Amino acid sequence: MRAGFDDVHSDSLAGAELGTAALSAPPSSRLGSSRLVRAGWVLSAIVAGVAIFARVAARSESARESELYVEGQTLHYSDAFAARSGIRTTELTESAFSPDPTVRGKVALDPGAVAIVEASALGTVRRVAKYEGDQVKPGEALAEVASPVLARLEAASFARARSVGSATPELGLSVVRSPIEGTVIERRVVTGQSVKSARALFVVANLDRLVFEVRVAESEAHVLAIGDRAELSRENSGAAIEGKVSEIGLLTGPELGSGVLVRVAVDNAARQLRPGASVSAIIHTSGSVRAVVIPTRAVVWIAGQPAVFVEHGHNAVGATPIGLGASSGELTEVSFGLASGQRIVSDGVQSLATESAL
Repeated sequence: MRAGFDDVHSDSLAGAELGTAALSAPPSSRLGSSRLVRAGWVLSAIVAGVAIFARVAARSESARESELYVEGQTLHYSDAFAARSGIRTTELTESAFSPDPTVRGKVALDPGAVAIVEASALGTVRRVAKYEGDQVKPGEALAEVASPVLARLEAASFARARSVGSATPELGLSVVRSPIEGTVIERRVVTGQSVKSARALFVVANLDRLVFEVRVAESEAHVLAIGDRAELSRENSGAAIEGKVSEIGLLTGPELGSGVLVRVAVDNAARQLRPGASVSAIIHTSGSVRAVVIPTRAVVWIAGQPAVFVEHGHNAVGATPIGLGASSGELTEVSFGLASGQRIVSDGVQSLATESAL
């Protein structure tokens, strides 16, 4: 039994049985065998690592072929991504540009067709002849004011004229008259009210003439000119109302903000508009400027700033901030950031922005 035990030995780590010959082998021989085992483990690990790396690389390459990925500041996309997102590019050129800006503002009274009618004497309103909405002609009476002061002055003048047989007039009566043809839009007095000289009693306006007022950015206003045609439209109404630019003036003062005040004169004889109404308008500019223009749909807003995707090579683009000028709706002028000869993405920009998380 002893001899049998010596002849067979079980290695608890490897699970292999070692005979007497193995146990009697020199130590250097047994050490070489251990090194071979460890080398086998290392080789197996290397092979497994290479296989894993190959699978990861294959997945990465597959992703690059079918999806969008980012390298530094450049976005790369595959032909499949371009087809799915409808990506198209266009080359920029500088050309003559006549924008037709679309603006929104309010209808107002024409300052040249409004009259504020004041009392001419201190006294009491004896009669109101016209009320809001009444039509008046130039020189037509709006009200009568009885003035004791005026009566005394007129009495002295009448005493001198009586000697020549003049008829006795009604003394101290001041008649308030409209200086223009129009509509009474405001009445500020009632019968029996005391008034002072130069107090505003009525506002008369010619409602046949109105203006459309809007604040326009300086970048767009520089292409406008007096006489440019405008088409005004009201909400839920398809009928366009014609007008012409009548005034272009720079706004000043912190309470007014920045920009250019543009007034459009409108013929309102048909009473299609009323003062205070909000309307939109397309202003058709008669002049043109040379500028780099881009499709408006190419603009993407990143962190609140306008930008476009500029081509950096085949299926590679970068987001470039730009300045926006005047717009015609489909086309927009670029004030800075781009130059002729560059290519930009004109279609599919939202897919690029969304899927790259910009």
